[in-house]
Amino acid sequence: MKALRTLRRVLYSPAPTHVFHAFLSAQPQHHHEDPTASADSDSVFDSSRFAHGEDARPGPGPSWDEKYRARADRVVFGEEGPKGKLRLKEEEDERRRRVLAKALLEAAMDGGEEEEEGKGAGVVKEEDQKSLSVGIIGAPNAGKSALTNYMVGTKVAAVSRKTNTTTHEVVGVLTKGDTQICIFDTPGLMLNCGGFPYRDVKARVESAWSSINLYEVLIVILMFIDILPGQRPDSRVIKLIKRMGARSVPNQRRILCMNKIDLVEKKKDLLKIAEEFKDLPGYERHFMISGLKGAGIKDLTQYLMEQAGIFLLLLSTRFQRPWEEDPFTMSEEVMKMIALEVVRERLLDYVHQEIPYDVEHRLIDWKELRDGSLRIEQHFITNKLSQHKILVGKNGSKIGRIGIEANEELRLFGI
Repeated sequence: MKALRTLRRVLYSPAPTHVFHAFLSAQPQHHHEDPTASADSDSVFDSSRFAHGEDARPGPGPSWDEKYRARADRVVFGEEGPKGKLRLKEEEDERRRRVLAKALLEAAMDGGEEEEEGKGAGVVKEEDQKSLSVGIIGAPNAGKSALTNYMVGTKVAAVSRKTNTTTHEVVGVLTKGDTQICIFDTPGLMLNCGGFPYRDVKARVESAWSSINLYEVLIVILMFIDILPGQRPDSRVIKLIKRMGARSVPNQRRILCMNKIDLVEKKKDLLKIAEEFKDLPGYERHFMISGLKGAGIKDLTQYLMEQAGIFLLLLSTRFQRPWEEDPFTMSEEVMKMIALEVVRERLLDYVHQEIPYDVEHRLIDWKELRDGSLRIEQHFITNKLSQHKILVGKNGSKIGRIGIEANEELRLFGI
């Protein structure tokens, strides 16, 4: 009976029927605003009573780490991704092109004076031309090739830390004004403890010793580190210097150059050595130079220019002394010699011990192609299979590296 009365009260109650739908139906509830509803009714929520807007708390921030998000952006859109690397490479290439263009522009603007000087040298009459042959001798690894390259202004001789880098006579030409100087870089000479020349490489040593008397000016070069005070000097170098000074040749000037002064830490040692060698017989002048850095080279070049004029006055009554090389064009023989020296320098950099000295280096082919490029073929010849394997390297990596670097350097010479 109580249940029936409860059901009847619910069915016939004047209250809205949405409660019945809420319990007995799955239909969504649709709330209709009643304009007659009171503002104080508990069934209506009034949000105006609560603070909101600026006083409300901010929502939760991003859950990722900012540095990782920045890195992800760089990988996807920036420099670490493939597109970014390509963009950086293009920017670097553009920067290099601008630097090269600027250098060429400056050279073109500053080349007016040099061009006029070159034109003046080109119209020098044959009877006014002066030439001088200069030979550079010294112990192995004394810096003869570096001095030759610096005086000429370009690489004509291989330079390496290994001794006996130069195995044959190399010629470099310096032309300035009406004077041309032919500089001959010779293989290293050394005397044994008995004061006699070494016979380690007979043909090379005999050629170097026999050519000493052919030069008009002979530069005897030695390293400062061999004669530094407080150290035991190399007796073989001292004997070589004294022998060159004792054997005089008519009409030949001999000068002593102390090289590699840039390696001397105490500059006071330079004065002590200069005082010790100033009275050495057989030498007219002494120079302190650095063939690598260029210190003292200007004074040495000026002295050689003066000697060319003196020899012209002494010998002008007998014969003229015209230039032997064209100062404006590089002959094919000179280019071939430079190509051999550049490849040999790379060979000494990558192949060690006795192998580079046992390898026979030959120029096989020199051919200009239709597209204007040059095909240079050089061969390394060795009689030992073990040396062949070392020279080639794994999968040809070593000899390939030698060829690639030599090719890049030869392009700088326009070859």
